[in-house]
Amino acid sequence: MIVKKDKDIIQNYFEDNSGVRGSNADFVAIAEKEEDIPVFLKEMSAKKIPITVAGALTANTASGLAFGGVVLSLEKLNKIGEIKKIDESHALITVQAGARVSDIKAKTYSEGWLYPPDPTEKNAFIGGNIATNASGGRGFKFGVTRDYVKALKVAFADGSIAVIERGKYFADKNGNMIFDTNKGKKKITLPKYVLPNIKNAAGYYNQPQADLTDILIGSEGTLCVFIESVLKLIPHFKEVFGGIIFFDDRNKAYEFVKRIKSISKRAKSENLKNSINAMSLEYFDKNALFLIKDDYPIIPENAEAGIMFEQDVYEDNSDILMEQWIKEIEDNGINLEKVWFASNLSDMEKFRVFRHKIPEKVNEIVKKNKIPKVGTDFAVPDGKLSTIIDFCEQEFKNTGVLNLTFGHIGENHLHANIIATNECEYEECRKMYIRIAQKVVELGGTVSAEHGIGKLRHAFLAKMLGEEGFKELAQFKKSLDTNGILGVDNIFPKQYLI
Repeated sequence: MIVKKDKDIIQNYFEDNSGVRGSNADFVAIAEKEEDIPVFLKEMSAKKIPITVAGALTANTASGLAFGGVVLSLEKLNKIGEIKKIDESHALITVQAGARVSDIKAKTYSEGWLYPPDPTEKNAFIGGNIATNASGGRGFKFGVTRDYVKALKVAFADGSIAVIERGKYFADKNGNMIFDTNKGKKKITLPKYVLPNIKNAAGYYNQPQADLTDILIGSEGTLCVFIESVLKLIPHFKEVFGGIIFFDDRNKAYEFVKRIKSISKRAKSENLKNSINAMSLEYFDKNALFLIKDDYPIIPENAEAGIMFEQDVYEDNSDILMEQWIKEIEDNGINLEKVWFASNLSDMEKFRVFRHKIPEKVNEIVKKNKIPKVGTDFAVPDGKLSTIIDFCEQEFKNTGVLNLTFGHIGENHLHANIIATNECEYEECRKMYIRIAQKVVELGGTVSAEHGIGKLRHAFLAKMLGEEGFKELAQFKKSLDTNGILGVDNIFPKQYLI
């Protein structure tokens, strides 16, 4: 274990994409080998010293920022194992928690395999992705991180280690579960609150008869430390193409997406090879497009919305699929001159740069203002998206604060970024977000679909779970972290641990 205490040297562990200031710790401990972790956890737990696990610090919820106690960094635990082929459709790869998603993707791609989760931040550590159940732009087709974790090696606060294979441990109908560690058995009882049955990253997973791997995934560093994981791979697509469609009416964009979703779901359920089956559907509002218009003059002056789509190709039928997309675009009354097409993987990379340019610009503004942004991460059930967007638009007009919205429209999951320039505006933005969160919950949605709650979204999660829900969160955490030292203040306020 390497221990660093010099404040100047460890300063970079106190900043992430959230814009939050004031992070601090007594020291940073960098694990050099897996065996360092349980020893360190046991020692800190005995002393009741809080531990914040730091990954690549790419989060925007401050979940990896310490406010007291110590930081545990897994940056040196970055090994990526060899790919183990199971059959023509599946393979496995074992990776340590500090491996970067970009490196995992590069390794698997070089051997013809794909790790499907596609978070915007490719420099993130896989441990952080597992801790938040990250997804990204291709979640519409491929789902979330949870769907590709086959096994976990974790360390608990008492220094015990567990190797957990998917399908080995399940909660019973009352939410009770007993599982093995190297220091004996642990017993847990899941919280009783009800979470929406949509894409969700808010609160501990507690679906009926939940698998233990699913319970730990998305726990934001509060229940255990992820050491190693076994990930499922699928064959990489042969080709990919896509387009960005610019609309002069955002309602037309919603209708187009609705149509494509319907076609794609049918293609998937019926295994139709020569039908549209979108890999991703991304949305940009007019403010998001305006933010990057200087970089992309191709954006029309009157653009009210943009939709980016990707189509993955596995057979020699790229031309057939492209014809299907063009027909659908024209049938929806869209002028092909308002579509920016990409016909191969190299061209598609330009689209991904386009997509990522928006959050990059936002983060630049946030760092310059030195005021945290207020960024939504909501998702709502099918049929409710236009309702929540209209609600947000009215809230934005009432405040007049800089705002822009983009995200994963295929999953009804959007990020509204509300950017304050001073503390007064920031407080108004927070109040506005609480009103938005309330509306999201009323529509049956979630206040966080992929980024988690961290330290910044307690008030929003309260709209979903209430006071009793926070108490259940704290009680469950204590069942695996008796002294409450891991990820303090992540997911729920720390006072609930007292």
